[in-house]
Amino acid sequence: MILSEQEQIKRIKEFKRFCRKNRLRLKESEDGLPIATAIGKFKDDQLACLFEKDKMLLYVRRDTKNQFTFLKKRLISMGCEEHAVGDDEGVFRVGHFDVPAVAKHLKIVKGKAKVRNPTWLKKKRKEFDVR
Repeated sequence: MILSEQEQIKRIKEFKRFCRKNRLRLKESEDGLPIATAIGKFKDDQLACLFEKDKMLLYVRRDTKNQFTFLKKRLISMGCEEHAVGDDEGVFRVGHFDVPAVAKHLKIVKGKAKVRNPTWLKKKRKEFDVR
């Protein structure tokens, strides 16, 4: 299924809005597309736009095969579908309703805001805004 450029831009904007609404760590990937990344030991975990309605792509990688096997079982029980799986890394499809639980488990979700209306955040948001 090939999408037009306008449709791709629309899906990217939807993904960015979804990440902001659910407090995900939104960054720009090397190819210019938005991704939500994890923090901590497993920084390679990424949530990306799949360009399908109500679906996202999740990339995870672990140091050992054993770690990945346990993570894979947990992700499948959380509602993820296998897309491409190797020995210690894999790609999964995640539905919009399953993303918050998966993102919290993988530390892709930001912590609670310490300040209600920070003025410095409003300035940065205008630079990266898509509205």
